[in-house]
Amino acid sequence: MNRTPLDSSRLKDLAPAGGGLSPLRAFAARRILFPLADSFFTFDRALKHFLKEGRRAVELAATLERDKLFERVMVPPLFGLEENSRYYSAAMALEHLLIVGLSLRDRIPPLSRGEHLDREVRIEDYKPYVEIPDEIVQIYGEFLEGFEEHLRKDLGDIHRENRHIHPWFGALNPKQWMVMGAIHQSVHRRQIEAIVASLPTER
Repeated sequence: MNRTPLDSSRLKDLAPAGGGLSPLRAFAARRILFPLADSFFTFDRALKHFLKEGRRAVELAATLERDKLFERVMVPPLFGLEENSRYYSAAMALEHLLIVGLSLRDRIPPLSRGEHLDREVRIEDYKPYVEIPDEIVQIYGEFLEGFEEHLRKDLGDIHRENRHIHPWFGALNPKQWMVMGAIHQSVHRRQIEAIVASLPTER
């Protein structure tokens, strides 16, 4: 059975998809937190963190029965989570991680080889308002297991000054896109933790 969730802004009093962070949080993320993360993470460390957080997200979602997996929950504001994303199910959060993960996997190698990417990155294009299969936990878990091999297969210079613009963090090189991915995993792992914690205990 496939399920297609509606945009959160149509169900709750939330900002539209792509509304971004508050000005203060956007400033802190772009000017303080991301530069700190970029200085802390090597490419390999960011990749390891990406996989670790993704597997933890899978473990959390796997504790839920199917109906609870697709039950939407309004979580409190979390740093790095835009308002429109607060009303997700665990399945929606995993679908979002899959959409973003596929994009990273297919964006980082060509950037590292000096190729130009034409497609603009828009936050609203990465929302999980699509058909989500019942097997999303398994699908995302399998994606994670093949992620590193696929990513490294045609990887060039990760520090190449070939940049592509992220709407929140600006022009990023290949290594910085991996850092962004690591941070993104943590944000949505925390979201899934909050979703699971808010669901009734009878699962």
